[in-house]
Amino acid sequence: MALTKRTRFILVQSTSNANVNEDNMEPYHVSVFRRSTSMPPLPKLSSSKKINFPQRQQQQQSIVVSKYQRHEKDETLTNKFYKLNIHTMKKKSARISMRLSSAFGLSAHTIDEQFNFQEQRFRAIEKFSRLFLRNIYLCIEALKESFIIQVDVAEDFEELLTDKIPDLAQQFLRLKRLLLENTFTEFCNHIELCVVQSINTLIQLFIRPTNLISKRHKKLLDYDSAQSTYEKVKDQQLKQAKQALDLSKETYELLNNQLLEELPILYEYSCQILSICLKEFIRAHLYLIQQMRTNIQIVLNQV
Repeated sequence: MALTKRTRFILVQSTSNANVNEDNMEPYHVSVFRRSTSMPPLPKLSSSKKINFPQRQQQQQSIVVSKYQRHEKDETLTNKFYKLNIHTMKKKSARISMRLSSAFGLSAHTIDEQFNFQEQRFRAIEKFSRLFLRNIYLCIEALKESFIIQVDVAEDFEELLTDKIPDLAQQFLRLKRLLLENTFTEFCNHIELCVVQSINTLIQLFIRPTNLISKRHKKLLDYDSAQSTYEKVKDQQLKQAKQALDLSKETYELLNNQLLEELPILYEYSCQILSICLKEFIRAHLYLIQQMRTNIQIVLNQV
């Protein structure tokens, strides 16, 4: 089945480039990311292409996608209880039945290998982003503990050798404290500003695609359920079942096509952003190591 694609992202001009045109504009979510993290414009994707679509199809996709792109604050317990009615309960029951019957092989279910591949990549980049952020915090905590121990050792040396080599012991302690209080603090501030904030902003961008993927899976269950019902229905109910099947199919395909269009773009930009963050972390860590070597060399020169 051929999948119709359309780029939903709002295109905005980069204020840092005066020669912006329709061919080198960047997606709206990337511009928001740049502005919130003081990040330079990303290079244009090599696979970007201009695609024209009928106005009616654009409106349909926009309506369906915006319907399911809700903020978490809208999904309160009161709203969920308000939406709980006979129709909703019937739909949820049908989804559970279809999920169970598909799991046990009692009924056929639609499989989209292309979407499964894109979803797998999206889940992988989301997981990597969260692990990267967690490991950064662990690394900073380990470095902090190391610098604190170095200061403690320097204090012990200063107390032990203050009568024999007071100048060297005091300078050793002073340099270690300077390393902890100034250099390491600058390192932490730089990582927070240039790496942590960027990754946190990127993780926030994953929330809406995750919600849309969840809705897409539910609409796929609705579509499979309607298809199963249509195959078993009697002649007098054929028209009603056909309408339900067409509606569920249209809703599912709109969400599916939208995600197939957006997930590869988000994945590619996420890889670029994480690559920049990783390089910035390595650069900052290298500078910290250089300062440590300089610190030690000053002490050794006086021995």
